Amino acid sequence: MTSVRIVDLVKVFGEVVAVDHISLDVGDGEFVTLLGPSGCGKTTTLRCIAGLETPTSGEIYLGDRLVSSPAKNVHVPPEKRNMGMVFQSYAVWPHMTVFDNVAYPLKLKKMPKDEIKERVRRILELVKLSGLEQRYPHQLSGGQQQRVALARALVMEPEVLLLDEPLSNLDAKLREEMRFELKDLQRKLGVTIVYVTHDQAEAMAMSDRIAVMNRGKIRQVGTPVEIYRRPADSFVAGFIGLANFLKFDRVDFEGDRAKVTVFGKVTLDCAPPLKGGEGDLLLVVRPSDIEILREPHPNTVEGTITRVSFLGDIVDYRVQVGDQEVRVQAPPDVLHQVGDIVFLKLKIGILVRA
Repeated sequence: MTSVRIVDLVKVFGEVVAVDHISLDVGDGEFVTLLGPSGCGKTTTLRCIAGLETPTSGEIYLGDRLVSSPAKNVHVPPEKRNMGMVFQSYAVWPHMTVFDNVAYPLKLKKMPKDEIKERVRRILELVKLSGLEQRYPHQLSGGQQQRVALARALVMEPEVLLLDEPLSNLDAKLREEMRFELKDLQRKLGVTIVYVTHDQAEAMAMSDRIAVMNRGKIRQVGTPVEIYRRPADSFVAGFIGLANFLKFDRVDFEGDRAKVTVFGKVTLDCAPPLKGGEGDLLLVVRPSDIEILREPHPNTVEGTITRVSFLGDIVDYRVQVGDQEVRVQAPPDVLHQVGDIVFLKLKIGILVRA
């Protein structure tokens, strides 16, 4: 396996800057996800790594090997980068059996038939498609077609696997199952993965680290826990998970913590902002970090429930507190109704720059 290093990458299409001076290191055997909304530059970045797009400037390394640098007139073609790639559409050949789909890149390399047979057998067993070798794509479920595309990418034993929204065409339950299967597969093979998605739950479940992108730039790189608990700015806080952005009255910094007064009476212990500078401070409180009480307690604030959504394992509430609406997610053991007067206990807060 190998690492991937992106240095000051830029890709411009006409007057549109799709990728704007990004740098990122992906370690050997690491699972790193490029996460962001549509049009943020994540797929363009992936295509530059694959060699399907030529960068406007910057450099890309696979291990110690420079594979892309316009300034040095280097552009190693995709087929010589030893990468596997799986697209959103799967792109499996409808007229070929599962065996032939997976064997196709090996046949192009003119490998011996016995070696092809053994490699395909081994990889189909790994992706749980043993026994389906002679079926055609139309005879497979969406999840099975996705596994065929994955097997075809892995059969060449690539140093790096690039995945572009590979689960987005699956239904919600199958998508969740495939997240765990894909992560287990990566652990078994030790392959380096660069994954692209706009689904934050998907990124959180599978990634060693996440690079959050917006408007062509990387806003923050970190583990799922770091990104969720210490977002670098308001964009990351709002994109990763659910967030209440609350107005506050004052903040007092005490060492590596901050005391924030909100709703005129509630004092909240917060992590200080990661970024310095002059930008406005915003208070972020996750809906799951708020407790709903029926009776007043010290350091709580009164509110009125305006909306209730029962989601099975949680209940999603909207609570009006003065001129602010607060979203709260609580377990369903105690159910509240619209119009109920309740008391909110804010447990954890995060300060971010706007």
